This record gives sequence, C-alpha cells and structure tokens, in this order.
Amino acid sequence: MKLEVNMVVSNAREAADYYSNLFNATILSKTDETSEMNETRMKLGNTEIRVLNENKDYGLIAPSEGSTSSMWLNLYVKDIESSFNNAVSQGCKVISPINDFPEIPARNAVISDKFNHVWVINQKYD
Repeated sequence: MKLEVNMVVSNAREAADYYSNLFNATILSKTDETSEMNETRMKLGNTEIRVLNENKDYGLIAPSEGSTSSMWLNLYVKDIESSFNNAVSQGCKVISPINDFPEIPARNAVISDKFNHVWVINQKYD
C-alpha cells in the first residue's frame, strides 16, 4: 500500500521552488501549463506529495489567508532550529514556536507556509 498526499495551492509552479528551498523537497516532476491544470510532484523523505493548482471547477480550493485546514502535515527533521529558522526567514508564519515535550519525547514548532498550509516541524530526542 502507498499513500500520496495532495495539496492545493494558488500556483503549483511557484510551489515547486518554494518547497524545494523551504524543506529541501526533491522535485520529481512539474507541469508548465498556462491553465489551472498545473501540478508538481515532490518527495519529502519517503513521502510523495502532489501539489495542484487551485481549480474551483474541479473542487480544488487552496486554503485562504487566515484559515487553517483540519489536516496538518507533520515533518520530522534532524535539526529543528535550522528548519524552523529557515521557514521563518522564508516568510512562514509562526503558529507555535519551538517547544519541548519530554513526555513524547520530542520538540516541535507549528508554522503556516506562504500557501497557508500548516506544518508541524518535529525533532525526536536522541
């Protein structure tokens, strides 16, 4: 079995470069259409994510400014400070700064990216 995540954004071509810089995503493919049909396939760790252009005719609606989705993306990293600082420097909004949770045991921070998707950045304690 394989699970692929689909995300809707305002501009899938722009998202390819953005997520590559933000999270070091590997771009697997991207289309270069002038219509709403653009998509980018990328890989973060062992998860493939398909980023689709908003297309209201097909019910593909990107999150709007100030809204949150009921689905958040959990990203596990080796260096949370570096990942968090990179996200903030690229304009991500901080929902929750880096916090320690010894009972998990992990540290995490919550951000919203420029396309209004929410990410929980996690680092497990060694």
